[in-house]
Amino acid sequence: MHTKEEIKVIKEFIKARPECKVYLGADSQRLKRKKVKFATVIIIHYIDENGIGKGAKIFTDVTYEKIEDAKLSRPFMRMMTEVNKLTEVYQVLEDVLIDRDFEIHLDISEQKEHGSNVACGYAKGMIYGTIGVEPVMKPNAFAASCAADRYSK
Repeated sequence: MHTKEEIKVIKEFIKARPECKVYLGADSQRLKRKKVKFATVIIIHYIDENGIGKGAKIFTDVTYEKIEDAKLSRPFMRMMTEVNKLTEVYQVLEDVLIDRDFEIHLDISEQKEHGSNVACGYAKGMIYGTIGVEPVMKPNAFAASCAADRYSK
């Protein structure tokens, strides 16, 4: 999780840009000995007064945790830990996101042939139940599948 000082900087950064859109995403990578590297990103997309994108700033947090999934091909606990990390990020930023355009991106597939699908229904329900928005899922979840993926490797 970001430090209090980092959260303060992120909040000020968002407040200073009333037209920006915010994306929250998370991804993880299995390492040796049941250790997992988690990356959580906050993307602030600059939008001008005409609604045209003008670049972005990414704030990243990387943590390591021990996670044991019953089956490596069905990473339920790892996927739900990603979701939990995103809800925590949202909760600390809620006061600056509540009246703003934002999206939650999950690196979880809705297609049954993919292992991450094991957590799809639970993850959608947790995001909708705690935050009240429908999450963006893979393959459209660029904040998770591209940005967070880069930092989780």
